Amino acid sequence: MAGEVAPQGEGARSLHLRKLRVQWQIVTLQVLATLALVWMYMEVVSTYVVGSIDHTLLFATLESALGTELPLADWLTGSDNEGLARFYVPMGLGLGLGGGMALLAFQTPKLQQRVKLGFILSLIVVLAGRFVFGYGWQLISNGWSTPGNDVLQLLEWPLLMMLSSIILTFYLLPIITGAKGIWGLSRRGVAWSIGFILLFLGVHAILTFPMIRAQLGSYGSQLTTLEIIVSDPTVFGLVSTEQFSLILIACLMMVFQESAFGVIRQLEYAYRLPESCKRDPEYVAQMDNLLNGHLRHTAIFLTLTVVATTIALGFHSILLDWVNGITGSQWAAQVGESIELTLTYGLVISALLFLGIMALLRFIVPWQRFWGLIESSFTSRE
Repeated sequence: MAGEVAPQGEGARSLHLRKLRVQWQIVTLQVLATLALVWMYMEVVSTYVVGSIDHTLLFATLESALGTELPLADWLTGSDNEGLARFYVPMGLGLGLGGGMALLAFQTPKLQQRVKLGFILSLIVVLAGRFVFGYGWQLISNGWSTPGNDVLQLLEWPLLMMLSSIILTFYLLPIITGAKGIWGLSRRGVAWSIGFILLFLGVHAILTFPMIRAQLGSYGSQLTTLEIIVSDPTVFGLVSTEQFSLILIACLMMVFQESAFGVIRQLEYAYRLPESCKRDPEYVAQMDNLLNGHLRHTAIFLTLTVVATTIALGFHSILLDWVNGITGSQWAAQVGESIELTLTYGLVISALLFLGIMALLRFIVPWQRFWGLIESSFTSRE
């Protein structure tokens, strides 16, 4: 019997992390997650931040209050540009910093310690180096004395540089932590990036509440408010531009999360496999099927999510058109002007009606069998 057992086969490909990291499915998911992160950040910035509370306005306020220019160049901060272009160069810096942190995470602990120590020493030299040498020369020349004004002025540039860098880094935290999470395979980095976006949206929603905004005075008037409820539907005749922007942000957040976490899950699975299984062609083929299926599901289901959400939020428009065609325009106009279809809970009712109708269709259309046929057709092609 023992002679009839065939040894486990080995193929040219394997599931070792060095080879799996450069596999096209893994790289595609990471690039897709990066594009979703950048697009989501740009959508949030263009909707809420640009021209309202962006970093260039804060830098201009600081320069006016301090009476001096900040050390960071205008081309670096985007102050010379208008609109969304103010964030192009800072976003590139954020992606580079996040990528550098991800690359450092894969180095040996000794090298990481040296890089961190070198960064701390360089920071100390930049912040206090000129002041220490200037004050030391003053003590040598004049004896013991307090630092003069010319020596104290040597601290102005380092402190302003540190303040400018902190402000710019604060605006770029989602990009930095997200890039580190994607390419550094860090669940915490991905979670922090999503958390920063959600925290900003939550705080912005609270601050733009009419009562709170009125208490903020001139600062509250600078915040961008979205009339997402009473605006006319201009996108596909279902939702307004502001509503579609919120839908797009939510979808991009899901793409970013699913792609980044998908890479981490699949690589963790391959890492935990026994050494003998990593060269088994069956396991390699299974990994290909998992990655291809993840790519298909990410594209298909999230696209359907955007379409379904758009229809759900604009379902009352579909109902009004249907009522208008059956009963006449007068009654439909009265329904359209009713408060239930204008305020926030009107959208909730519309979405619930759409979900209820789709749930009833389950008894007519076999959705599970329908999706099973679609997945089997993709599998047969492979």
